[in-house]
Amino acid sequence: MIEIVLEEKDWPTHEKADALVSLWKVKAGEHIEAGQNLLEIVVVKTAMEVPSPASGILKEICIGENELFQPGTVLARIDPVD
Repeated sequence: MIEIVLEEKDWPTHEKADALVSLWKVKAGEHIEAGQNLLEIVVVKTAMEVPSPASGILKEICIGENELFQPGTVLARIDPVD
């Protein structure tokens, strides 16, 4: 299982501000491709898209829309395609 996590090095600001999941573009159970944008987040007035690191099935969404999270939080899990 591949975990979707934004680490501090990927954070769009130097502050350890909370981020907000503003939109999931894929639903759990859907097939995704590597590089496909999975969700949109907002951190201190900065919006960014989060691409998939691998192709597979989005098995679980761990942080829902309008929920806050910190760097290192698991956002979702992907079951990779062999």
